[in-house]
Amino acid sequence: MESEQVEKAVEALMKHCRAQKTNDLTCNDEKVSVQVVFKKVPSKPKHPIRLTMSHPTGGIEPNICLITKDPQRQYKDLVKSHGITVGRVIDIGKMKKKFKELEAKRVLCNSYDCFLVDERVLPIVPRWLGKYFYTKGKAPIQVNLKKTDLSKEFSDAIRSFMVSNLGKGNNISVPCGKVSFDNDQLIDNVNSTIKSLCKNIKPGMKNVKAIYLKTETSVALPVYNALGVAPMKIS
Repeated sequence: MESEQVEKAVEALMKHCRAQKTNDLTCNDEKVSVQVVFKKVPSKPKHPIRLTMSHPTGGIEPNICLITKDPQRQYKDLVKSHGITVGRVIDIGKMKKKFKELEAKRVLCNSYDCFLVDERVLPIVPRWLGKYFYTKGKAPIQVNLKKTDLSKEFSDAIRSFMVSNLGKGNNISVPCGKVSFDNDQLIDNVNSTIKSLCKNIKPGMKNVKAIYLKTETSVALPVYNALGVAPMKIS
């Protein structure tokens, strides 16, 4: 797939979105997602796959919630010592106590741009968070808190998205940015998302039937079709 196709699609979608927004974009900052349709359902991986993009989907400085082993104070001090800013650090013990109810989990999910989780507790976190986090595109991203260069570990993580439903159907949707992003950022993220995804499926791009780009409320704009490129128009 040519990068020019992505550039045209992003330009058309953003032109449409910005024409619809008469007030501050930050008040209507919808997610922009890449939708990929496969020719054949890909093989289901043993574990969720991590797609790494060029830019953080939550913005340059996303509000991060870090889920750790007990006790959380130890890890608050750890990230602070590396000059890393996070909105909240919560250990698995406190998470189980404070976020039992579905509404509490929803509030938590909506309060942060992304969720990072200590890889040592990752196996037990999904069942405590529930489906809501996944439907909102905020599946927890694993981090290794024992890494020497913890800043790079966090930098890579906030540019990533965990795909947990690959192999369960013939399509997936991956958040790649927001309406407030400039076109170049979105183009970079769309291209890097597709490249990263194709590395995790066989036989790569040859198994992709179509690619679309859309916001939470827009129609899906065709970017690529295996039979030919559709016109880049949106009404």
